[in-house]
Amino acid sequence: MSKGILVLFFGPDGSGKTTLARLLKQKLEKDRLKVKISWMRGTHTISLILALILSRFSNMRGEDNPYFKIKMPKCKCFWQFLEFTSAIPIILLKYEIPVLFKYIVIGERSYIDLIVWITTTTNDWTFPKGFFARFLLKLAIRYTNFYITADIHELMKRRSNEVNEAFIRKQYACYEIISKLIVTHKINTTNKSSEESLSDIITELLKQNNLKELRNK
Repeated sequence: MSKGILVLFFGPDGSGKTTLARLLKQKLEKDRLKVKISWMRGTHTISLILALILSRFSNMRGEDNPYFKIKMPKCKCFWQFLEFTSAIPIILLKYEIPVLFKYIVIGERSYIDLIVWITTTTNDWTFPKGFFARFLLKLAIRYTNFYITADIHELMKRRSNEVNEAFIRKQYACYEIISKLIVTHKINTTNKSSEESLSDIITELLKQNNLKELRNK
C-alpha cells in the first residue's frame, strides 16, 4: 500500500465527534499504526485574523458567527471566498499530505463541516450548490465519511450553553441536507454509548481493504 487512509467525521456540534475520534485513535494505535487526528471547521488563517478584528467593532457584533460573536459583512461572496481559501493550507497540511506519509488521518471535523460552516454563518443556502462546496464534496467522496449526529433535542441539551438554539437548529438542518449529497455512514449517538458507536465505526472500516492492509503490515 502506497499511502495511508483518511477517515472523515462530520456532524453538528455536540454529536460526539471529538470523543469518537479520540477513541478510534487509541484503538488503532494498539495495532501500532500511525494515527493522527485533524480538525477543521471554518474561520482559519486569514479569515480568523479578520474575524478577530471585526469582533472588536460594535457595529459588527452579532450572532451570524456565534463563536466569534460577529455578523457577516454584506459581501457574502467575498467572505465565502476568504473562508474557502483560508482553509486550503489546513486541508493540505493536516489532511491530504499526512495520508501520503502513510498516516491514518481521522478528521474529527472535515470538508463537509466547512461547507456547513460557510452556509450557516453567511446564511446562504445556495452555497452548497456553488463551486467551492462542489470542490469540497469531490474531495470528501474520495474517502470514508461518517455522519456523526444525534437527535435535535439531544444536541440542544449538550450545546445550549455554548450557542443559541436557533443556530443549533439551522446547523442541524444543513447537515441533514448535505449528508444526503454523498455516500456516508450515519452514526446516531443519541441512545448509544461511545463504545457502541465506536464499534459501529470499526465494523464499517474493517469492511474496507485499506484498513485491513494497514493492519497486516
